[in-house]
Amino acid sequence: MSKEVNMNMYMPTRLITGEGCVKGAAAQIKALGDRCLIVTGKTAAKACGALDDVIEVMLENDQSYAIYDGIGQNPKIADCMEAAKVAQSLEADVIIGIGGGSPLDAAKCISILAANPDMSQEQLYSYNWENAPLPIVCVGTTAGTGSEVTKVAVMTNLQGLKKSLNDDRIFPTLSLGDYRYTLTLPELFTCSTAIDALSHCIESYFAKKANEISRCYSVRGIRILLERLKKIEKDGFASITATDREALYNASIYGGLAIHVTGTCMPHAVGYFLSESHGIPHGTACAQFLPQFLAHNRNVDPEYCDLFYTEVGCTEQELTDLILSVRPKYEITLDEAEIKELHARWIDNASIKKGRGEITADMVDSMLRTKYVK
Repeated sequence: MSKEVNMNMYMPTRLITGEGCVKGAAAQIKALGDRCLIVTGKTAAKACGALDDVIEVMLENDQSYAIYDGIGQNPKIADCMEAAKVAQSLEADVIIGIGGGSPLDAAKCISILAANPDMSQEQLYSYNWENAPLPIVCVGTTAGTGSEVTKVAVMTNLQGLKKSLNDDRIFPTLSLGDYRYTLTLPELFTCSTAIDALSHCIESYFAKKANEISRCYSVRGIRILLERLKKIEKDGFASITATDREALYNASIYGGLAIHVTGTCMPHAVGYFLSESHGIPHGTACAQFLPQFLAHNRNVDPEYCDLFYTEVGCTEQELTDLILSVRPKYEITLDEAEIKELHARWIDNASIKKGRGEITADMVDSMLRTKYVK
């Protein structure tokens, strides 16, 4: 059997979704240990009710807990090191992340650091960890990252650059997805996270490692996302219902399952610098380069692209126009010196190489020049 039709998959996370799933999983959470570090941002987990639900479970289970709420956008390893000290002082058995991709990714990193006191950044990225990471519970509150079902944590390192951790040992043990936690998300955040999920699905479909299973996840996720993004474009954000919110959350899970098989490609790799240096939300940053990614793949393999557009039910122009229409708008200007400084990041870049065809560092420079040099 050819590689094109393989169905290889490994995903050891127990995923439970639906209304009330956090309280419904009280026994599974209790089974993981008696002392829990809860990892969140400052406000979102509180505002949506997820933190209250987790605390209710803690009290019901007679589990002790501490809360670390110092995780911001583009989570920092420095903050995770601080949180790990809290976990160690608690003698935590389990790390519970509540939020979007930032707290969930941070929880994965903290699970490693908490189990390995005084670990340096170099040791963290060596993957030669003396002790296994603590069990991780992820409670998703946004519809974008799919971190609930991946073994990846995208961290901002001590040098201020985004660098991924990727290891089977940081798969969440348990992930819980109640779409109602997304109901209070504002328009800008909803659109940015939906575009992130769309990026995951598109990049995964065109990745070299794409297989029958990952493509199914990609197509299903894209179809759901296109329907809701078209609705926003036509009728405005106020038209989005609770049913649409649930669909968007499901699409983010499909995207996470897809990139778990394949990884992400050029749009994510290049988009990172926009988050690091220009404050652009992650999903919006990745979406800056989706049209170029689609055009590149048309040049690489037109027949494969035809199959893609048939499966997702739109044309290339329709998809490109929709992305340009609904992605949040930011004005970015670069000069030649900045492009030159970024150049080394695109040389032998692992994520860029995951895509079909060749995208060289010079090609990325040209793309940045066309988009951002005024």
